[in-house]
Amino acid sequence: MQFHPTALALPARMQDRHAGPLPLVTEALRGAGARLLDDQSRPLMAGLHPLADLAPRDVVARRVWETLQRGDRVWLDATALGDAWPERFPTVHAACRAHGIDPAREPIPVTPAAHFHMGGLATDNDGSTRVRGLHAVGEVACNGVHGANRLASNSLLEGLVFGHRLGRRMAAHAVPRAVRGAYSWTGHGNAADPQALAHLRVLLWDALGPVRDGQGLRAAHQRLQDESSAYGWQGRLATRLLNAARARGISLGAHYRRDTAT
Repeated sequence: MQFHPTALALPARMQDRHAGPLPLVTEALRGAGARLLDDQSRPLMAGLHPLADLAPRDVVARRVWETLQRGDRVWLDATALGDAWPERFPTVHAACRAHGIDPAREPIPVTPAAHFHMGGLATDNDGSTRVRGLHAVGEVACNGVHGANRLASNSLLEGLVFGHRLGRRMAAHAVPRAVRGAYSWTGHGNAADPQALAHLRVLLWDALGPVRDGQGLRAAHQRLQDESSAYGWQGRLATRLLNAARARGISLGAHYRRDTAT
């Protein structure tokens, strides 16, 4: 799972876990000269990475996350765009204005947010998995293109290239009407109620967010075991995510273990 370093930090929505996803503040703004600042207006990325504000997403997301964990806020200052804001970045401008922020006159409060998948289903170059009848392209496919820290818009290119290859392959071969086999799926049985689901989201954000460690992963796993009946099938799925993160003891791309990182 990739974390986008700059979503619009809306305190009311961040506290209400049923309010839906936060609006993203495109990293193209940093490409246009916007700077990440701390509460004292100091450059957040200074001295951390040679590319500073244009460092890879995982590096920036961790820096923003760690700053927020200390109780500070993080700001994206793009006021230099001035009157060009509505024309150059209309979507972000509209999102900011809808929440009472004028990005041409004041910095934007930002926070990391869970973004897209970076693989998961191992595929060949034609989008086929080892499960008969199951194919994948795009963010969920793992064919070696994404790597451990997918670049912006790489999934679009990947979808166009491998989507075309898969379409061509399927057009040339008959698709079976039914595929026999045993499939394992955690999404059966009772589901978590809204309150339990909100608690589960907080639990996973704390344990499986941009910065992870063995102690936090173990504690989250134990809590799920102790309260398994409350979380339904979502809890079982969360347990599998935690088990996978615990099994990977090293840092790799967006999976960052501060207890083993060098």
